[in-house]
Amino acid sequence: MAIKIEDRKREELIKFLDEKLFDLVLHANAGDYKEEDLKKKLHDVKKHIEKEKHRFHDQGQYPAASDIKKNILLDLQTRTGRKMDHELDELGLPSLPRIKDGFLKLCEELKV
Repeated sequence: MAIKIEDRKREELIKFLDEKLFDLVLHANAGDYKEEDLKKKLHDVKKHIEKEKHRFHDQGQYPAASDIKKNILLDLQTRTGRKMDHELDELGLPSLPRIKDGFLKLCEELKV
């Protein structure tokens, strides 16, 4: 059965987020940080990112590529999102602002 174009677009955006953000954060090693506060911060960030990954993978919550794009752009603007981005930057890990241009370029290529 052929995959609908909209489903393919959604899958491409999810794949991008997984490869450029979610999986990189989730595979970060606490042993790479000397300070205990950074190790704790990494633990907390990983819990948050795991929830975010599940949220975006949930087709019931975000059924279309346009839903994913809209919510990523919203996350970039929220106080909670900005706090998370700051913590990821402190840890030297990818954050939404760091991948925003590539994400928007992909959205443009996919016509989302």
